[in-house]
Amino acid sequence: MRVVLDSNILISGLMSANSPPAQILNALRAGQIVAVMSEATLAELEQVLQRPAVRRYFNHSGITPDAFLADLRLHADLMIPIATTTAIRDEQDRPFLDLLATIPPPQYFVTGDKDFEASHYHGVPVISAAEFVRLLRRR
Repeated sequence: MRVVLDSNILISGLMSANSPPAQILNALRAGQIVAVMSEATLAELEQVLQRPAVRRYFNHSGITPDAFLADLRLHADLMIPIATTTAIRDEQDRPFLDLLATIPPPQYFVTGDKDFEASHYHGVPVISAAEFVRLLRRR
């Protein structure tokens, strides 16, 4: 299953070992899902991972931000996003919205960001981490 995972899901998964985002990271590592990403979304994630408040969580997880990004890059489906004009509250989120317009489209967009107000973008459902974990359990 190909999904776009917002950076907040990936970061949250590193911060809490038993949370729905952590379960999504486990599914990603196990090959149950494929993260659809672009160079822009990877760059945003890399920037967030450099923040001191986030880096301290890596001390607990036993991996480095560089190793996490390298592993993610290996397992991600890197796509060239399609520029869209769909309205969005925060233009900094545009790289994720543009990924939803790629062909083939991802099956889901998993986010905790309330700036994505629609239930679907370009036909792709927007769901929470908890909803996505429920979907994974049913498969």
